[in-house]
Amino acid sequence: MARLLISLGANLGNSYETMLAASRMLKEAFGSSSVDLSRLYVTPPIGGPSGQSDFLNAIASIRTGLNCWEVWDIVKRIEKDLGRQRQHRWEARRLDMDILLYDDARIWTPHLKVPHPRMCMRSFVLVPAMEVAADMIDPVTGWSVSQLYENLRATRKSKIMIYCNTQNASNVLSHAFRLETREEHNPSISFSICPSPSQIENCSSDEACRTVLSIFCIRTPEPETIQWEDFAFPWAQSLGLVDKQFDSHVIGPRYLLPDHELDWTVHEIHASRQAMTCTIDPFERPFGNSGT
Repeated sequence: MARLLISLGANLGNSYETMLAASRMLKEAFGSSSVDLSRLYVTPPIGGPSGQSDFLNAIASIRTGLNCWEVWDIVKRIEKDLGRQRQHRWEARRLDMDILLYDDARIWTPHLKVPHPRMCMRSFVLVPAMEVAADMIDPVTGWSVSQLYENLRATRKSKIMIYCNTQNASNVLSHAFRLETREEHNPSISFSICPSPSQIENCSSDEACRTVLSIFCIRTPEPETIQWEDFAFPWAQSLGLVDKQFDSHVIGPRYLLPDHELDWTVHEIHASRQAMTCTIDPFERPFGNSGT
């Protein structure tokens, strides 16, 4: 039997009823005894348009004999049945479900990536995950959910390290942050050049030990004609995102980010910072281990 984690989030309509319905559908699909649900948490919308309502978030830990793609089909069906109509990234949605972990699987496709690329930086994911799977291991970092959570809280680590594969990308990105970043009490950000996947091993381990998150911004030479996942595959391999046999030299959480255009990349990095430090409050109504 495989062990997996699924995140649930909603912020449109009656979010509480939507989350209850999603939990019932998960139990119907996998069996009630195989599904362990966290409590519900209220979190602010991260990265999306202004004016959105707060999210309700929860985590489901599941045991199943299905493979990861079969689980993904179930997740997409539940989202569809509960009315998700996603047109734009980061928008408000009736229900959002993601596969976070599936045993030690590492999947790298345009449609599905496991472990979830942003799981390691999202406190609104790791806090409820601590309730149902604190010991589960992220195969990319080799860290448990508990260790990933403690990493976000570590006061001795204050830096996000951004690596770009072109000199121009690094210069433009650092300039954009000097102009746009006005927030205090957030991790500082440093920039460096990593021109090829083979250079990843030169990323200082001492630097990584002081870094909460390493972000690799990869720009394709011809974004209109080259599939980003294909171009970035060697990077994903060197970062340990796709190959169980590859010994990555990067320490701790890492995020491989498409660098298609400046505004989008800056937005993604800002959203990463916000997700690391956003407020997370328990929801007062029963759910999961507190009853449904």
